[in-house]
Amino acid sequence: MAGKIVTYTATSTVSQEEANNTAMAGVAKQIKSQVSATQTLTKYEDINDGKSVLGETYRSKSNVKSNVVLKGVKVTPIKVDKGFKATATLDMDEFTASLQFRLKTLKQDIAKLEKSARKAIDTRVYINAANDLEKAEDKVNEYNFYLLQLADIYPLDDSHRLQHGLPEIENMLIERLSNITITTTTEPNFELTKAEMPSWNVIVKDSIGPVPSFPLVARQSKTLSERRTQKNGIATFKLRNVNFDKGPYVITVEPNFPLEVLKKAGLRNALEVPYRVKLSRCEVKLNCDMIANVCNALENALSKKSIFVSPDEESTAPELSVEIENTFRGKLGFISSFDFTISIKGDKINFFTTAKGVGKSEVDATISAIKKTDFSPLQKQLLPFCK
Repeated sequence: MAGKIVTYTATSTVSQEEANNTAMAGVAKQIKSQVSATQTLTKYEDINDGKSVLGETYRSKSNVKSNVVLKGVKVTPIKVDKGFKATATLDMDEFTASLQFRLKTLKQDIAKLEKSARKAIDTRVYINAANDLEKAEDKVNEYNFYLLQLADIYPLDDSHRLQHGLPEIENMLIERLSNITITTTTEPNFELTKAEMPSWNVIVKDSIGPVPSFPLVARQSKTLSERRTQKNGIATFKLRNVNFDKGPYVITVEPNFPLEVLKKAGLRNALEVPYRVKLSRCEVKLNCDMIANVCNALENALSKKSIFVSPDEESTAPELSVEIENTFRGKLGFISSFDFTISIKGDKINFFTTAKGVGKSEVDATISAIKKTDFSPLQKQLLPFCK
């Protein structure tokens, strides 16, 4: 430790890497033995919410592979005739100064985040407070990690105490959030004829009144939209791509906060906005010149999209002609596969798609392809003719 430069030279008959690691471990051992001679136990104190929490930072069981210590070690390989050799060097002044600076910077960052979180609660922008607390907690953990590393090589004193009021701020935030209510401004009674909802509002209030800049997320097996409330506490949603072909026909609106915060505040219950689906019935005249089984399969597939073939020859329903062509792809045992093109045309109607089908026969493969086809685009084209 003379001159506060620690060195250790090691050799290995196995590899240069082993020599390097042994040299680094030797430096760490020297540091720990010197520290233990003058400092058998170091205590630290955290002040949280006015309460003192004591802890021990010196670990009597020496861990020679301290990550932070090893990052400060410079290793120089040495050429030898046989085997491998390396010298590890650590400048204690330079290394402890780096750790001290890091701890000081973290203290300042935590203090800034604490101040920012308090301001966010005062202005009732609760999401900013939650984000600041999350960042601050990460930095507290980082501070304690570096403090433990410093304690292995440097005597700690009162200047290393980390004092903060993060638990108090979290309690304030949880208390505010526990009084949050999320409601719709009007009772929605939606009956949709397409996968799009008209605009509707959600209002968020706490014990004081409407809450500004409150994050909300609308979900339906996936995220549909994210919004923040305005100054009046209202967020407006206008959703597209909602479930239309099959339920559940309900939208859930939830606070968009970290999960742990929601659990503690009891805010995990979501607002549910139900709706009904009204499928327009479309009648068409279908010109299908193929085998009956194929035409029947096509009619069944269209009926699932509320497209029905009219039996009335005098009907004014739009006339559609169908063409299905295929290309043989190959055969595996008794199963043949085909590529299909399905075309349905009429006045202002032009539907075209491709599909793959397999079956024991060409007819079976055609029916297989029809069942896989999505006729939603045809349904949209027919909407002007539907009731």
